[in-house]
Amino acid sequence: MTVVTALIPVLSAILTRTENPEAAIGGYGLALSVSMFVSLPQLRIQQLTLVFFDNATSLRQLRKFIGLWMILVTGLALVMVIPQTTEFLLTTVFSVSGDLKENASDALLWLIPLPGLLVLKMHLYGAVLRISRPRIAWIGTGAGAITTVTVAIILFTTDLLHGSSIAAAAMTSGTLVETATLTAVAIQPLRKFEGTSNIAKPSIKSMTRFFSPLLFAALLPAGTHPILNAGMARSPEPVVSIAAVAMAFGFFQLIAVATNGTQNTALALFASKHDPFRVRRFALTIGVITFAVVALIAYIPPVTSFVIGDILGAEGRLKELSSTGFRLLSILPIALVMEQVYSAALMRTRNTRPLIYINILRLITLIIWVVATVNFTSLNGLWVGAGAWSLTLFLEAVYTWIFGRKYLSRVSSV
Repeated sequence: MTVVTALIPVLSAILTRTENPEAAIGGYGLALSVSMFVSLPQLRIQQLTLVFFDNATSLRQLRKFIGLWMILVTGLALVMVIPQTTEFLLTTVFSVSGDLKENASDALLWLIPLPGLLVLKMHLYGAVLRISRPRIAWIGTGAGAITTVTVAIILFTTDLLHGSSIAAAAMTSGTLVETATLTAVAIQPLRKFEGTSNIAKPSIKSMTRFFSPLLFAALLPAGTHPILNAGMARSPEPVVSIAAVAMAFGFFQLIAVATNGTQNTALALFASKHDPFRVRRFALTIGVITFAVVALIAYIPPVTSFVIGDILGAEGRLKELSSTGFRLLSILPIALVMEQVYSAALMRTRNTRPLIYINILRLITLIIWVVATVNFTSLNGLWVGAGAWSLTLFLEAVYTWIFGRKYLSRVSSV
């Protein structure tokens, strides 16, 4: 998770050194938000695999189900690059023009294969974690990260591509190599896995019933980027704000990466019959340590300036807004790990319907914030975007605790 998240600020750092850095970073951010929205099933495929993969029979059923999703998301990615669709998205939905629009359009073309690759990749990660072979995940992640950075540097130094296309082509190339490596390395261990139960193979219907609430829950995280970009595009300083939020949020994800891995770690530990309350204490420890690191960077100005300016390469107004955005996000680490643990408890007990209610509440919060700040305040786009991330993620943790606290104690009996 650390390596994958580190690629976001690394690619941003490369794009800051292009001819038009704000348009390049903003265009890549817009295109990636569309691509991630199309590929939203990948956000929950790993959890589906961890819950339903018990033996070779269930694995075959899972792959049929996942193959259908790969076909669907790839088809949607192709629809996104039809000129009429691209024009509608960028002009009407995001309200962008000029260099920013051109960069976003170019990046979308290079990101066509990404959604299908992400769906397969997350299934493979779930499978190797389920059989307790995390070393395989390291191999795949390392291959993908090295490929992404290498391709980005080559494209930047040779002028083969320009602007946002550098990051988009590098991301797709790295994900392709990562998925291929995982597939090759995991084949034999998965074949040798004898399973932990004799439960009949899961039906497509049962997986759909479990997965549908998860898919709805994934809709909001994937849809948040486009909603915020649309709001920021209608606020003061749209171009630099979009770039600043992308840089601040990407760097925050890097520093707070352990919080992103908490849910899948908890699911794997629950499946291995670990005490759920010890798992919660473990997650809380991760949250406290992560908050200490984030606060150190966010609230000590020389450290903030060194990280955002010297390491990430931001200058002027981009540096100023990125630093402010990172401070707004700094309150989140402890809330994020608690949300991950209680949502994992809901998934492990196969009671995923509350996730629908949680995400409806988060969506309402998001819409109220964006509409209010865009229409009734003079705040610039940075506050619209980073403020929304901080508020909605914090309240999502509260909502998840309310719905999930009674299920944590039931995990041991599953």
